[in-house]
Amino acid sequence: MIVPVSKLSSHPKNQEIYSLSNIEDLENSISSLGLLERLVIDDEFQVISGNRRLVAIQNLGWKKVECEKVTLPEDEVLTYLIHHNKQRIKTCREQLNEVKVLMDQYKIGQGKRTDISTSENPHRSSRTRDIVGDMIGLSGFQITKLLFIDKENEELIDLIDKGILTINQAYIQTTRIKKERESRLEVRKNNVDTGNSNFRFYNKSSDNMNELKDGEVDLIFTSPPYWNKRKYTENGGLGNEKKPNDYVDNLVNHLTDCKRVLNKKGSFFLNLGDTFNEGNLMNIPHKVIIGLQDEGWILRNSIIWAKTNPKPSSSKSNLCPTYEFIFHLVKSSDYIYNPTLAPIKDSTKPSHSPRHRNLKNDNIKINPYIPREGKNMGDWWSEEIVQSAVVNQKLTEGVEHPAPFPEKIVILPVLQTTNEGDLVLDPFCGSMTTGKVSERFNRQFVGYDIQIY
Repeated sequence: MIVPVSKLSSHPKNQEIYSLSNIEDLENSISSLGLLERLVIDDEFQVISGNRRLVAIQNLGWKKVECEKVTLPEDEVLTYLIHHNKQRIKTCREQLNEVKVLMDQYKIGQGKRTDISTSENPHRSSRTRDIVGDMIGLSGFQITKLLFIDKENEELIDLIDKGILTINQAYIQTTRIKKERESRLEVRKNNVDTGNSNFRFYNKSSDNMNELKDGEVDLIFTSPPYWNKRKYTENGGLGNEKKPNDYVDNLVNHLTDCKRVLNKKGSFFLNLGDTFNEGNLMNIPHKVIIGLQDEGWILRNSIIWAKTNPKPSSSKSNLCPTYEFIFHLVKSSDYIYNPTLAPIKDSTKPSHSPRHRNLKNDNIKINPYIPREGKNMGDWWSEEIVQSAVVNQKLTEGVEHPAPFPEKIVILPVLQTTNEGDLVLDPFCGSMTTGKVSERFNRQFVGYDIQIY
């Protein structure tokens, strides 16, 4: 049937689920080849199938168009609409929208499909996801992941559609973020909210830590927001700058008060990762360190933290980043440092010790380069190296598994540069990992963060 274009409108459910993308390409195709498939409309002249085509012919100024009218029961319209879009190339967001409306329809009291109610059998919940998945071309497991991502970290759905993340990568990242949030809540409940004077938290920016006296802090260990990784606040903020050099300047300025509160014998450990910008790795960590050195900080070590479970990368043109930097900075060369001895593996022990003849003409076994209980730890850290080094220290005898990642990267700096009762600061305390480690080894802790959890 031929219908005036002015009488047609998009079905509301279609607008709820699908976006109108690539209309210009479709206009060019229709101009060249004509309308190859009729629009499908209901009794109210609402387009069930062909909404992009409708917009295209409206833009082209068509007055009439050929349509196919169908009469459907209300509870079948949604199924029919999704079925007619099955061959369409859909974004992850559109697939998620399909999932939501279908899952909503199949709930008790939300539609006619009470035959797959989940109220009587808990296994029917997964069965419902499988049925919905069959309709839209996703597995029940993928649906579970998408719903979880959408609930906990909705902005990652857009990164999936841009090809930056896969569904699985976004799921892993969302799981990590959720664990961080739960960890913050747990630590605050167990320490901050009970009035523990040795464990303080200030819900404010750390650019002005007027709660702390000059030189009050013995150790700073922190990991600030990385540049352009995710949206940390609603109104810009550190990490959301448009240009990487602006981030470097802002972070260096932000850390100014850290130098005031750290005493002359204290240490500052800064964990920082890099970011790609239009395919170019920006070398941000070292730019920050150069900025801090210009402010008078002394860099003692650039430590490589080799991550056991790095964030997956979908790039096909470069290696997956598997490490981050931990920079050890101080205010003066006279700082507290307890040397860390790493165990000597059997394969690295010399077959025999060097011999030295003394004045009494006796042979004495000595090794002037390797300490009796181990060797000086290097600046390349992995989880295994850190764990073995921590266990090797006298202060932690009997601790076979001191902490899971990422707490391990905090333990050695705490043991190396502080004593029991010293004050540890984390100006970007996030999940309060630094606080948990400090508490475990009988240090005081103070943390700052602008987020409210």
